[in-house]
Amino acid sequence: MLIKEWMSKPVITINHDESLNDAAKLFRTRVISMVPVIQEGVLAGIVTDGDLKKAMPSDATTLDRFELPALLDSIKVSAVMTKPVITIPQDHTVDEAAVIMLKKGISGMPVMDHSNKMAGILTKSDIFRCFVSFTGVATTGQIFATRLQDRPGLIKKFTDMVRAKGGRLCSILTSYDDIEDGYRKVYFHAFDIDPDGFSSLVETFSEIGQLYYAADLSRGYRKLF
Repeated sequence: MLIKEWMSKPVITINHDESLNDAAKLFRTRVISMVPVIQEGVLAGIVTDGDLKKAMPSDATTLDRFELPALLDSIKVSAVMTKPVITIPQDHTVDEAAVIMLKKGISGMPVMDHSNKMAGILTKSDIFRCFVSFTGVATTGQIFATRLQDRPGLIKKFTDMVRAKGGRLCSILTSYDDIEDGYRKVYFHAFDIDPDGFSSLVETFSEIGQLYYAADLSRGYRKLF
């Protein structure tokens, strides 16, 4: 999941001496949530739709519809942009980017190439696209969420049983968060398991590990345990 495979490009940018009105037009006419700010060919900052909203007069303003555009034309993007900019190299992974964005409380980052030039931009929407693609959740199938002992061979035992029921595995996700030592959470997403096979797997998985929930999205069935 390299960033360069999921980033948005080409990047829409704005010059530092353009006005808030110019930036607002970009947000109105393009499906974007942030715009890198360029000064003399170099990345100088970034402006988001949130920055614009903070800079806009409140609804209680006495400005009329003629005065407001003039005010926005008088304010430069450089006055409201965020700097310095948090960036990430294009050969890092999407999950690395997600950790940074979560820790820093940001919604996206410019992506830099090996020459330290901007190659694209990675936003939360791009990360969602990647997550949906790799989990296979956008396609109907079967999901099993389990609590398993953390020992070798146990996940393979589960996957072998899925295949024995004619299922095709799409993704396996594991997590050690919020669970006691010696166990881990494992999420299986499969396809092509018929209703009888699904019911059989639910029963068997319940005996081997603790099931949190099971879902057959192909027929709208969900069960919590």
